[in-house]
Amino acid sequence: MFRKCKHLFFVSVILLTLSTMASANTCTEAMFGVNSFVNQDKARIDSSYFNDNENEWTYKYIYNKNGQSKQARYDSKKESSNAEFFYFYYDTTETVLKNKGTEYIILNCNTQDTLCIQQKVYHNGRYQGKHISKRTLNYASSERIEGIQSLIHVFTERILKNDTLFEIEYVDFNTNSVQKKQNLIVADSTDDSKCLEYRGDNNTVNSITYKPNEKGYSISIDERNHHREFFFVNTDKMSFPHKTVKRPKITPKTSYFFLVDLY
Repeated sequence: MFRKCKHLFFVSVILLTLSTMASANTCTEAMFGVNSFVNQDKARIDSSYFNDNENEWTYKYIYNKNGQSKQARYDSKKESSNAEFFYFYYDTTETVLKNKGTEYIILNCNTQDTLCIQQKVYHNGRYQGKHISKRTLNYASSERIEGIQSLIHVFTERILKNDTLFEIEYVDFNTNSVQKKQNLIVADSTDDSKCLEYRGDNNTVNSITYKPNEKGYSISIDERNHHREFFFVNTDKMSFPHKTVKRPKITPKTSYFFLVDLY
């Protein structure tokens, strides 16, 4: 069940939060947009490609007339693999669910100075968990509660400061201890379109490249034998409630996470 939930929440991040990713001018700003869940500017993701030890898969995104993701198609390059579809419904209740496949109910939880969305995940009509994402100008947080019994709790915060993106993740598997991971993404001092990701969990250094093109841009991430690439099409800008660096308020449910002050 955990692997299935983990896949569903990963798809949730890719399909929804990237669909309004910032059209950034630097590699670190672009990565903050990729990883921030809720974003300031509008650049519609068209597709994404993954290659992990020669195992390949892709996502293709479909939008409604309001520019919201309404459907996504997942295709694996494995033989005899069938396409899988994901469906999204906005500001509604469980009555809209078809109880077949993977479905998401997306709720707007914006406040005056914070962008916020809540995603509730269902598979074949069964509730799988929820994902609450918040963002101000240079700070973003994500609270992910996975499993029908909410046994897995993940809290992530990301802070963009100058040319560096800090990422701290806390994972609680309903035990007495909380696992903590810290990553760092640093801009290349000689090339504004490149940056390096230093992963604290396995001491690896990954290469990241931001590539503008006629229609928008792409972001490619190389991690040992794993390659990820996201393709975006620029659209109109969307407004930000208030440009502030104030951190979103953390709910009492996540108060046990000890956040690192990086300001």
